[in-house]
Amino acid sequence: MKRGRKATTCQKKFRKTLFPYHQYWIVYFTEKYSDNSEKDFVTFIKAKSYDLAKSILKRRVLEQDKSIKLKSVLGYLLHSNYKNTYTGDKLSLKDWDNVKKSAFPNINNFLFKKEITRPEGYTCRFNKVDRDQVKKVGFKKGAENWSTKNRKGKFKKLHERKGLRWNGYDWVKWDKEEMNHTKHKIIHALITNNNNRKLAAESLNIGRGTLYKLMARCETKDWWNSNYPIEKRIPPRVSKEQRSATQKRVMAERMASGIKPFSCSSKEIEEKRLSNLRASKAKERDEYRKSLIPKIKKALSENNNIRTAAARSLGVKRGTLKAWMLRTKEWVNWSEEYPSNYNTNKDFRWNKVNK
Repeated sequence: MKRGRKATTCQKKFRKTLFPYHQYWIVYFTEKYSDNSEKDFVTFIKAKSYDLAKSILKRRVLEQDKSIKLKSVLGYLLHSNYKNTYTGDKLSLKDWDNVKKSAFPNINNFLFKKEITRPEGYTCRFNKVDRDQVKKVGFKKGAENWSTKNRKGKFKKLHERKGLRWNGYDWVKWDKEEMNHTKHKIIHALITNNNNRKLAAESLNIGRGTLYKLMARCETKDWWNSNYPIEKRIPPRVSKEQRSATQKRVMAERMASGIKPFSCSSKEIEEKRLSNLRASKAKERDEYRKSLIPKIKKALSENNNIRTAAARSLGVKRGTLKAWMLRTKEWVNWSEEYPSNYNTNKDFRWNKVNK
């Protein structure tokens, strides 16, 4: 017996129609709360189209509580031949009057909604899950796998298919002339496309995966890579200044959007980062201080070890020069190498006189 086409209801047409005047829609929906619990409701919405009715419902629910999410929204147009879902009778004048009074939007701006009790074992208001059946469905490993049970022929890995072809049931020996003809076509496509596999596949009017399979049947992967190697393009070199500017810009955009840098790092990573930062700063500081040593030596030797005159020649104050000498004393002993006639250290002056 030949099956006919599935009958379509008038509601499918109504949901696509934009009416010139307001219609009454009965809408079933599910509310999902912040604790992942769900409740099913039914309400009446007054709107000129089905899409507008859904948007009005969503907007009103979000006005009550922004954490609520709507699921499984399904509406039906109440028309003259609409029958009650529970009784199977057409709507009476009293029913139409109740619909008109309770439909949203209304004068009181109140959404009348009736909760529908969900049957036990249902994951939503129209779906029941058989837990025992779910355990039987799914991927199974080994010999119980569907693909293993229903395999037509013997499976071979890609590197085992050299010199073979698939006849629909099993792998058989490939005709040598046909194989060489296919091999030469692939070689020609690779040469004309500078060994680019994707462009070669396009020129042969096949997919890249198919090309790799044909290449594996003709020769080994190592043979193709040695004779027709893939060209690896080197990305253009970016200057240090440009890379740094890009990194700063991206980080500024992420911070502006509310992302805190290093917010996901653990205590150990954070301590390591800080220690590395301190070490880097200390290295920069030491390099700067070491660069001052030859300048100070030159200034002292030219001014007969007089600190004030040396500071004047360097264009700094005497206190600044003393601070430089104090911070570089671990590398140079200034009091011994460049002694001053006005040194107040008694032990140093006593040693100088005895010498």
